[in-house]
Amino acid sequence: MLYYLAYGSNLHPLRLEKRLGPIARVGNAKLTGWKLHFHKRGADGSGKGNLIQTPAAMAWGVVFQLEPGQKSILDEFEGDGYDCENMTVTVSRRNYDCFCYLAQPGWVDNDLLPHDWYRDLIFHGARHAQFDADYLHLIQQQPVQLDAQGRSRHSQLLKIMQ
Repeated sequence: MLYYLAYGSNLHPLRLEKRLGPIARVGNAKLTGWKLHFHKRGADGSGKGNLIQTPAAMAWGVVFQLEPGQKSILDEFEGDGYDCENMTVTVSRRNYDCFCYLAQPGWVDNDLLPHDWYRDLIFHGARHAQFDADYLHLIQQQPVQLDAQGRSRHSQLLKIMQ
């Protein structure tokens, strides 16, 4: 078994299962010294999620248990611009050696904004995970660019995530 740390658009199990099939949720992980940014350049030119190490910051993630074959599928989805990195996190006082995806430096652009639907995928996943209200508010306040076509394409998933 493998452990995957999701912190962005894969936070909600419905999104992840749509991509990978059945998965098992282990629990929430508080990521002290990390901050969520939306500055990884996506294939569509918008900002995607990334974690960067930042003293005194805090982010949240969800650990999922995956089969090895599911990681190969996830690698395809995460594709260009992310490196698969290892990170040890604690869930309910137990340490898990996880993999996660962090942006490669050449793919970071601090002027990017995420699409509205993408930010909402992260928000609904964070709310489903019952992250604290301050963190939910931080995600909700993230400036976005509107993408009606993308929102339409993801509307069914967003609706059932609410």
